Amino acid sequence: MPRFNPFSASLILSLAGALAAAVWTMRYDWTYDETYHYGWTVLPLALYLFSLRWRDRPAQGPAYAPGRVRAGWIALALAYPPAWMFREANPEWRLLAIVFAGLAVLTAFQCLAAVGGRAWVRHFAGPVLFFLTAIPWPSVLEKAATAVLMPANATIALEVLHWLQIPAIRSGHLITIAGGTLGVEEACSGIRSLQSTLMMACFLGELHLLRPSRRLLLLACGTAFALLANALRTIFLSATAARSGLAAADEWHDAAGLIALGANVLCLFLLTAYFSRTQGGPLSPGKPSKALPLPTVPVSPPTPLAPSLLLPAAFILMFPLTAWWYGRHETLPIPLWHLDPPLTAPAYRPAPIDDRTKIMLRYSEGWSARWTTTAGQPLHGFYFRWSPGRVPPENLNVHQPGNCLGSIGINLVTEYPPIPVTVNGHQHTARHLRFDDSGRPLHLLYLFTEDRAADPRHKKAAAAMGPFDFTYRLRAEAALSGRRNPGQRLLEAGLWDEPSEAAARATFIAFLEQWLKDGP
Repeated sequence: MPRFNPFSASLILSLAGALAAAVWTMRYDWTYDETYHYGWTVLPLALYLFSLRWRDRPAQGPAYAPGRVRAGWIALALAYPPAWMFREANPEWRLLAIVFAGLAVLTAFQCLAAVGGRAWVRHFAGPVLFFLTAIPWPSVLEKAATAVLMPANATIALEVLHWLQIPAIRSGHLITIAGGTLGVEEACSGIRSLQSTLMMACFLGELHLLRPSRRLLLLACGTAFALLANALRTIFLSATAARSGLAAADEWHDAAGLIALGANVLCLFLLTAYFSRTQGGPLSPGKPSKALPLPTVPVSPPTPLAPSLLLPAAFILMFPLTAWWYGRHETLPIPLWHLDPPLTAPAYRPAPIDDRTKIMLRYSEGWSARWTTTAGQPLHGFYFRWSPGRVPPENLNVHQPGNCLGSIGINLVTEYPPIPVTVNGHQHTARHLRFDDSGRPLHLLYLFTEDRAADPRHKKAAAAMGPFDFTYRLRAEAALSGRRNPGQRLLEAGLWDEPSEAAARATFIAFLEQWLKDGP
């Protein structure tokens, strides 16, 4: 029976903890943003590449100085607790995804350096660095790329439509044809296929051990393939919409995307096979070198055991430290409420929630539905609940009714006195706003609460946080002041075609009395 090796165990725990922290930080984007669904495949692919490199690993090379290895463990152990504390207040911040993915890569290199020295760090650099392709792009970079790609695709499609003698007019990223208007939205900009294609190009380059110059060429060609395939997809959908209607284009939308992605991957495979066949040079992956013995991980560590235990200890301590820091700033919970869908209301029917709204709000639970009052007036209601810590506490600032409705041409007219709402003896305040929807009066009920009472120490920071204003300073202030999301609930209901403020108010009060319930 093999003897227990505490040094190897500490390395395994360090690497597993680092990867778990990185995956946990990036999981929201991987799950809810279709652009980054491929992120779930990156870690298994990286482990597969590592297993191939393990077969032909070199003998242990010159070790790094013990002082440098010890300093690396200390630096990593000191970096994780504050980074995790900042993540607790800003769980969706993509900069922290970069931080944790980078720390995971540094941890992997630290483990390799502690066991195999410089030779192993160089040999396994490809599989380790490949993990960085899972990082979601910073929002600024992603939006800038999308802003360029959307009108570019629309321009190319317009030119081809003119060559095909199909009348069309472009306005920004919108193409107007005889049958209606076709929008080249974010999902159709090509950014999704571009990012997944770049990941695949990095994987194939490492799989076939291509030389650096050929890997760069493969990345450049992959970028060109992705942009060209998406442009052809936009042209095809535009021509289909012009000849057969917008409904036909919608039917082909997803299929055309899959065909474009498949064409990208096929072109990358063919180009990689050509590069691999013509370059010569490195050993084929998975074939062990005959010139070097295949070592096993040493039983006695080449560096002292104690420093390697610092990182597992930091992983164990960072959770209670984070809980203590935020717990000492939190107030007592308040009585909870929830809103069940009004299934028995007249003309009740569910209303699907837009995918972009789901990505933006990232709620834990929610529903949207339409129904009518007894007088036949249309109502549209939303209910969302956020679990503690799921999003930053100011995330709801991106969903203010005046901003959201104003962006679709529904203009705010006035705000009436608030409507008091009592839940299990605790008083809440619902806002009552009136909008103009192309001449139709629209009354809006807006109730937002947190699951804990507001801390006076946080009011100044929360008031300074304007809509869409997530600056580095305010994000840091949220973490340093111990403000995280304690759990939130949002109720929003719109009533059309009621000119009277009093009648609309009475309708809202009756709705709350009937459907608003105590408890979680």
